[in-house]
Amino acid sequence: MSHDVEILPPEFKSRREAQGLIRTAVSHFQTAKRATIQTMADLRKLQDGNVHILYGYKNFADWAEHTFDGLTAGNVRQLCRAGAVVLELDRAGLLDLSKPEGIGTTALRELSTISGTYGRDKMIEVFNTCKEIVEDTGKDISSTTVESAMRLLMPPAVFDDPVIDEPKETDELEDDDDDPENKYSTKCRELIDRIRDLAYDLPDEGAVKEMDQALEQLDKELKGAEANEDQTWIDGTR
Repeated sequence: MSHDVEILPPEFKSRREAQGLIRTAVSHFQTAKRATIQTMADLRKLQDGNVHILYGYKNFADWAEHTFDGLTAGNVRQLCRAGAVVLELDRAGLLDLSKPEGIGTTALRELSTISGTYGRDKMIEVFNTCKEIVEDTGKDISSTTVESAMRLLMPPAVFDDPVIDEPKETDELEDDDDDPENKYSTKCRELIDRIRDLAYDLPDEGAVKEMDQALEQLDKELKGAEANEDQTWIDGTR
């Protein structure tokens, strides 16, 4: 029995015939992306204004989940973090909020992580480096561009080869504490990133609850216990 996948002939007879629909689809995509970026900024403004208190909600994410059909509290928190970056770039004159162009939503999420870890100035430095990378390419700044900019600005440290003395029989080998996360498993590192991500939302009660769950699971991982949560919990909440 053959398992080859049958490739059906295209409905379009030529690339020229398909160009009209491609242009329309690309236009719709660009419009949707601009609207998403503007929505990020709108949500962040609403959060900063504590609008949820006016409607009797204890935290913003729950209010937004109730108000915006189709959004979950987790989505709202991600959008608001990226929205803070959008507003910062707009205030710095680096992004036109009335017509945001040149950057994708995944890049904004990466920049929000950089802002939370290293601060606003480093985030803007990374953004400007990204602009230089994509200059004259006609491409938007993506998450890959942000990662490339970070490697340029903060390359891995290079150390001279250490002189290694032969340990005496009574000596105990010490762990390398320079980068303790290196000895963590991939799942542990993902949990650590998740906890850092949630820290941006404190003292939001929903974020506190999620952080407690992540800390509990991380503790189990570090102790070698079997995790009860499915891997999709991490993938779906990052």
